Amino acid sequence: MRVLICYDQDVPSELIRDALTVGKALTENGHTVVYVVGDPVTFVDYAGSWTPNELHQAPVLHAPPHLVMKRAPIDGFADQMASAGYDDKQTLITLTSVWHRQLDMLKPDVIVGLSTPVLWLVGPSHAPTVALGNGLTLPPVLGTSFPRLSVDSAPLADEELMLANANATLARFGRPSLAALSDVIAGCTSILYGLPAFDPYLQLRRTVTTGLLGEQSSPAVPPTEQRLAVCLDVHCPGIEMIILAVTGFDQIPLDIYVSGATPSMRRFLEQQPHITVWNEHAALLEQATRATALVHHGVQDVAQRCICLGRPQLMIPWTREQEILNYMVGWMAFSWMKSPTVPIEEMAGTFRDLLRDSSLGVAAQHHARQLANANIPDALPDIVERIESLARPPESVRQVATPFASKVLTIAS
Repeated sequence: MRVLICYDQDVPSELIRDALTVGKALTENGHTVVYVVGDPVTFVDYAGSWTPNELHQAPVLHAPPHLVMKRAPIDGFADQMASAGYDDKQTLITLTSVWHRQLDMLKPDVIVGLSTPVLWLVGPSHAPTVALGNGLTLPPVLGTSFPRLSVDSAPLADEELMLANANATLARFGRPSLAALSDVIAGCTSILYGLPAFDPYLQLRRTVTTGLLGEQSSPAVPPTEQRLAVCLDVHCPGIEMIILAVTGFDQIPLDIYVSGATPSMRRFLEQQPHITVWNEHAALLEQATRATALVHHGVQDVAQRCICLGRPQLMIPWTREQEILNYMVGWMAFSWMKSPTVPIEEMAGTFRDLLRDSSLGVAAQHHARQLANANIPDALPDIVERIESLARPPESVRQVATPFASKVLTIAS
């Protein structure tokens, strides 16, 4: 079976890693996995030692020029659709044309899209299409549209306009029109995974999560000696100040991974005797058991590892989805938040206080035990099975086809 796993440029970093996890499992089952991604360089950086054989560039929009009149922040999936090109008919037609050509060339048996509203519109006309995502990136359908995250937010574009643009695009390629904007997701097979506590749409869902992707809750006793694990992104504003604060606040052993780190950053970190630099995100997370606390920007896979192990965390969010996650876990009382723009001295003091606050560790251990008792399964086997089932004919078709095929063979012999 030939499976396309696709995402465009504006996806959270954890979705890139989730795409790699699912693709690796499908490859181990003997399937051919082809990746179509918005930023191949970042993808290979996250892939680390395992890089897939087929890798293609997905059609993406260029970032708009820096204008005085800025757009409002994205506040729901309808806004994401608008920013992906649905708010302009010509842009949407251009993007779908490129997707159509790419899918015609790659000839998939199944298409898997992560947070790809344009692909979800195009894909079903080529092959069975899966809308795969965690709580934030795969919204529930609310009537004819999608729920918003804030009651006082202003939509980026009129939904009737986006529906008209989508139908004009489908008509251009001889496809039937959509009755509602929500049909963009309703036309795909939706597979939801992730921790329910991280899902901002939890109260509005009718579907249940398939589980935690790639792991299960396993509370671990905190280490006797203090140690910090740090996952950072080079694109975060003020990343240099954060690195200086992390490395200079104390001579406590520290494991660190910086996605997209420059050679000078890497050399600086490697020169610190108390710091171990990891070149892969997954390799650092494997060391999380020996960490007293973890520092990250507020990404779901790291936060999930923290709660599974029972480790406190410090979040330094800088994107909308990271801020939402920080808000979602605030009631659990096992995490702190700090802005990436605070002075070095304040950031360093936060690291020091984080390691001294025993109440964070107690809360983290409590939630880890609660999660373990909930017996939430590993979602990966179910995701792989459901993707594989889309390329197989239904059981009724196989039962009818088999006798017919045997008769043909008998006559031929």
